[in-house]
Amino acid sequence: MELYQLKTFVAVAEEGNLTKAAERIFASQPAVSGHIKALEEELGLPLFVRTPRGMQLTEVGKGLKLKADSVLLAAEDMSNLAAGYREELTGSLTIALNTDTGFLRVAELSAAMADAHPKLRLKFLQGNSGAILKDVRDRRIDAGFSFFDNRYAEVASIHLKEIPVRVVAPAAWSARVQGLPLDGLAALPWVRPDVECPFMKVLEGVFEGSGISISNYIEADSECVIRELVGAGKGVSLLKQSDADEMVREGVAVICETGPMLSLNISFVYPKSRENDPIIRALTEVVRGLWPEADC
Repeated sequence: MELYQLKTFVAVAEEGNLTKAAERIFASQPAVSGHIKALEEELGLPLFVRTPRGMQLTEVGKGLKLKADSVLLAAEDMSNLAAGYREELTGSLTIALNTDTGFLRVAELSAAMADAHPKLRLKFLQGNSGAILKDVRDRRIDAGFSFFDNRYAEVASIHLKEIPVRVVAPAAWSARVQGLPLDGLAALPWVRPDVECPFMKVLEGVFEGSGISISNYIEADSECVIRELVGAGKGVSLLKQSDADEMVREGVAVICETGPMLSLNISFVYPKSRENDPIIRALTEVVRGLWPEADC
């Protein structure tokens, strides 16, 4: 049997769906079916049963899945050990960004990695916190930044910093929002974060237990869209303190002092199974150096 067959077996077992497993391992669905069929024929045992809910492991399959996990982990440990013996780290790292590059210190990260490990190539992708956590869990990417709390056992997380969040309004509304109580603030037009956005969790906390809700709103799925709409006078919203301060300096927004103190946590995440990977260790060392506030 081949390692790629075991990787396919594990992907199908964890996804319960051939299409999702194919997407996870970057293969076609016929290829995934072929890998499973070949593995079952070689082992002489049925690994899955097809049900209306998808692919489910047989009892034998459940036992072999544990063994496949250990084999794949051992193969990865061997690869990591070999990488540690090399004088210079080589390869590539895909890092997902969940907010603006300046805030995440991407230029500094790129420069520090280039100085310390010039043969490592970095690739940066933009994404949202929820998707980044899932992609790290599924090993689609090597690492990333997230505002969401990590809920996956397969993901390791470094808490970098607690970020203040402020309620902001268009500058032209300065007199309108001055001293406005919470219910008055909720009655204004809002630029509301998308339900999958971490800022939405913060917004829910603003009105939690008050019986107050927002009914007049535009929904936006990114911070840059929220900043643009607030600056254009479309409504009140939430922004990181740094973004709110910048908009105030530009004269396009004011900060509302109503309500509780708000914050988000920014974390750096990577697959827990790769904690001993020299490339991941090198990356996390640089990240910790750039974020001295990070948890040790």
